[in-house]
Amino acid sequence: MSGLEPWAVDGLSWLAGGSSMTSVGHRPPSAGPSESQVNIRAPGRQLGTLRRGRLEEAVSFADGSHRITVVSAPAGYGKTTLLADWSRNCGAVCAWLSFDPYANDSASLHHWIIRALQSVAGNLHGPVRAAVTSLDPVPGPDPVEDYRGVIRALEMLAEPLALVIDDLHLAGPALDDGLLGALVRSGPPGLHLVLSSRGDPALSLAAQRLRGTVTDVGARALAFTPDETSELLTLHGLDGSVEGIGLWNATGGWPVAITEGLVLREEGMPAATAFSPEPRRVFLDYVAQEILARCPVPLSEFVLRATTRNRITRQLAIDLCDDDDGAMLLEHCLQQGFFLAADHLGSAEETYTWQPLFAMACRTILSHRDPQLARALHGAAARHYQDVDVPTCVSEALLGGEPRTAMKSIGEHWLEMIVAGGAASLEQLCLRLPFPWSEDPEMLLVRSSCRALAGDLPSSITLGRRASSGMSGLGAARRRRFEANRALFELFVLGQGDPAAAARQGIRLVDLATEHPTAMLANGFFLLGRAQTRAGHPGKVAIDLLREATAAGSANGLTTVEVCAGAELALALAVNGDFSAAEEQGAVAIALAETCAWPCQASLAPVWVARGLVAYWRDDLDRADHDLARAMDVGSAPFPSDSLGMVYRILVDCATGDPVRIAASELAFRAFEAQEPHDSSWPVLAMVAAAKLREAAGDVEGAAAMVRPLARGGASPLADALVAELLRQAGETDKALVCTGALAEQANPLYVETSSALTEALIAYSAGESAVAHERLEYAVRCAEPESVLRPFVERRGDLLQLLVQHAAWGTAHDAFIASTLTHRPPEHVQRRQHSLWTLSEREREVLSHMRTLLTAAEIADSLFISVNTLKSHQQSIYRKLGATNRRSAVRIATARGLI
Repeated sequence: MSGLEPWAVDGLSWLAGGSSMTSVGHRPPSAGPSESQVNIRAPGRQLGTLRRGRLEEAVSFADGSHRITVVSAPAGYGKTTLLADWSRNCGAVCAWLSFDPYANDSASLHHWIIRALQSVAGNLHGPVRAAVTSLDPVPGPDPVEDYRGVIRALEMLAEPLALVIDDLHLAGPALDDGLLGALVRSGPPGLHLVLSSRGDPALSLAAQRLRGTVTDVGARALAFTPDETSELLTLHGLDGSVEGIGLWNATGGWPVAITEGLVLREEGMPAATAFSPEPRRVFLDYVAQEILARCPVPLSEFVLRATTRNRITRQLAIDLCDDDDGAMLLEHCLQQGFFLAADHLGSAEETYTWQPLFAMACRTILSHRDPQLARALHGAAARHYQDVDVPTCVSEALLGGEPRTAMKSIGEHWLEMIVAGGAASLEQLCLRLPFPWSEDPEMLLVRSSCRALAGDLPSSITLGRRASSGMSGLGAARRRRFEANRALFELFVLGQGDPAAAARQGIRLVDLATEHPTAMLANGFFLLGRAQTRAGHPGKVAIDLLREATAAGSANGLTTVEVCAGAELALALAVNGDFSAAEEQGAVAIALAETCAWPCQASLAPVWVARGLVAYWRDDLDRADHDLARAMDVGSAPFPSDSLGMVYRILVDCATGDPVRIAASELAFRAFEAQEPHDSSWPVLAMVAAAKLREAAGDVEGAAAMVRPLARGGASPLADALVAELLRQAGETDKALVCTGALAEQANPLYVETSSALTEALIAYSAGESAVAHERLEYAVRCAEPESVLRPFVERRGDLLQLLVQHAAWGTAHDAFIASTLTHRPPEHVQRRQHSLWTLSEREREVLSHMRTLLTAAEIADSLFISVNTLKSHQQSIYRKLGATNRRSAVRIATARGLI
């Protein structure tokens, strides 16, 4: 900034009027046309300019397919240069007219359109030459007759005639009622109107656009491409192939900015940094004189305020203008393409982006005209972002000289930032605060928390002591808020303390909700719900807490809480056995993250764990493998390592039976166990995981010995179910029943109930208690069917096979589900025998499994989504291959041969 200070006494246009902004506006129009004010000759070509072949072709194409071409863009996009080049090279007769603001009434426009047409009449052939030459440039008493006369003359055209009208935005507002409006509505096919303006012309073009007779060429098309930028640099003797991208990135393709960057590059400044830290004086002059000074005063004042930041929303526009007109003026800029475009990065609120160099120039201009206002606008922006974007709030607050606003934003939302994995950037924000705010006790404690999370305990302790010495100077409200946040951080993020203490803290938080800011309450709901989910006891309370957190985040613009709590809610639903709701919530969380361009993928890890959990219990091991690997890839920072995800990773690998994967899983388990910290549920889950690995290696007795300390039950629903089955396989049925008995005393997820009931059914069956076995099997099937829980049936298939066959004859309300479990992934030895001795197809084996139920032929066909005739064809093929004569004998032979 200091390099610009001498300019303040140079009488620069962009500083005119000192601190007042009212000097920006229109020059007063004068009456009557003047030769010096209106040009009917296209400007000559300047040396060093680049011909835009692609754009000339676009205009030429329009010449052959549309009557009207509208070239609209803000100043500096090369509209005049493009059309001047096109007019000289289009191969058609081309009249030219460019306007000055002093000749902007209807009579002047009529006069100069006629004069422009007459200036090229000598190049026309036939009667049209005389007709155009005889037109009177001075309007008569009857405008309608004047317009008809011009149109009649042009209807004689035997060849195309183009009329280029440049700077049409200077021609006044009453265009529709004059000659130009008549030519737009009723011009002959041989006349091609090319209209150039800084915004959409003040003409009624909607009907013409609807008919497809208008071609629009806007700022996006007029912007230089990277290739054109490189070509221009090469034209000026620079290395365009190397430097073109740098200059294009710095300018966004704005032609006048590229020209400015080219000048700076020729002076020795690197292309990529050509506009840092501020534009040159001549560029600022251009923005002030050619853009802002030609806007109405309200619009120019709005632009100087609204470019405080490169990105803007309607609400921010209102806040910066301190007036509801801000939204209206923003919409006007957007409609006119006034250096503003919709931002497609995605956000909760529709966001727009200013052309970066234009916004930088406007900020520089305002900071010199009215530095006090510029600072105040940064302060307003900081307050706008205080509760929705802490880093932006801090940046704007420091520019606005309001460090207290920055400190308040950090103090209220630091825990939220840590939850999103932003501890490192949070610490940097604290360090940016000037003294004495950087030494505020609350800021020191925030830094202490960041250091603790980074594992730098000595620094964390030192900062904590410095903070403690000054805590007594804080107000009571700030002290209470920070102490509550600190307790949440230590209990749920650092994992210090026992789950019961965490639960008490969460309950206390809910009880004192009215005393705390919304952000802290939402964070508390989220962290407590997460802790209960990871402890293996989600239940309705955890789900309700996470739903409250998600709703609070959505209602109050707390995107971090909304995304994190939404992802954790998907996992809570999955752990609780509501698989369909979990998958739906997971899709919602991922969509929200994509909409918000969410940067912290670790926040979505719970969604992938949830999807992997669901796929495992549905025995879709390939999908489970993919989703759990995704969860491990994105990580779980800043929280303790994800114990639940690790356990399901081991369960999936063991379920595949692949020795290589089981060995790799054991290595991963050892590495995971060495990490710190872990969730509170890890000690129990680690015992179960180690036992499952031992079981997969073939040592069932060793696996049972490892989990014997958990035989009393009550560890967690998942652990109890898995331990019970391990103990049953080892022959320790009494201990297994103790575990299932502990489960019977509480409400459990359906997949846990399914697994537990199957274990009890097999124990009863082996003891000869047939009635109990069938009752428990029927209960297991009833629990499994709603969410397609297949894994417990698949892994016990060898022990369950005869019981399932008998159960179909015993009578069940779930014939179709039982049949599907029998056809789902037959054991390996059955598959090998099947392919080597008998040639039943996959569909035939599926039909055969249904045949041993009590379902009728029509019911089997309906269950398999085939017709009865197709079913009968499959049955006849089965009878022929097995040598059977009927349904009963086919089932008997297949059972004897191990096919089912």
